[in-house]
Amino acid sequence: MLGTEVQIPRASGPSLTAYAALPKGASRGMVVIHELFGRQPEIDRVVERFAEAGYAAVGPDLFEGVTKLRCIRQSLATIGSGEGMIAERIEDARRWLCEHGGLDEARVGVIGFCLGGGLALAVGRHYGGVSTNYGDLPPAEVLRRSPPIIGCYGGRDRVFRRNAERLPERMAALGKGDQVETHVFPTVGHSFLTDGHHPVASLLSRPLFEIRWDPAVAEDGWGRIMAFFERTL
Repeated sequence: MLGTEVQIPRASGPSLTAYAALPKGASRGMVVIHELFGRQPEIDRVVERFAEAGYAAVGPDLFEGVTKLRCIRQSLATIGSGEGMIAERIEDARRWLCEHGGLDEARVGVIGFCLGGGLALAVGRHYGGVSTNYGDLPPAEVLRRSPPIIGCYGGRDRVFRRNAERLPERMAALGKGDQVETHVFPTVGHSFLTDGHHPVASLLSRPLFEIRWDPAVAEDGWGRIMAFFERTL
């Protein structure tokens, strides 16, 4: 394994558990925001994927110490405003990564999945680039100071696939249409980029989300995401 569990000090309250990997000589960094399921092994593997590519990376457990229902509510509030408890926890992780990785803040990106995809957009103003994956969209005002964005969506995800069109429209209305790219992968649904095993959620997700990991499609998506961060960071 490339990473290890760490404790991230917070300005207020107890420290935050995270999974981090700090490759020697890394000049770029990535904050990884987990799905609705919370921190899971597949999200730790995303941290390791970035480390293998030479990035310092950290994936905080944003739900730690709080009931999941409250965290989901707080996350939705952050997507709507760009502020709040969840935003503060993400910022603590970003600050820790910059300090411990010796990184220039402009060379740190953020990537999020599912609920985390909306959170990545909501806090994107603090980063050099954003990868949002099958998540919700913040209001235009929250997106106003966004850096370049890449969005990936599953064509069989009947809930979030429409955001592949809505996100560029929202950014274009802000005069930032040239700073966003979106990709739709027609044969897959929700959560297609990570290899988590959640059989009950997959069963209950039909027919709206069609949660299914497809390795070939996932690697196509990851290739686009990594190329995007190579350009922007």
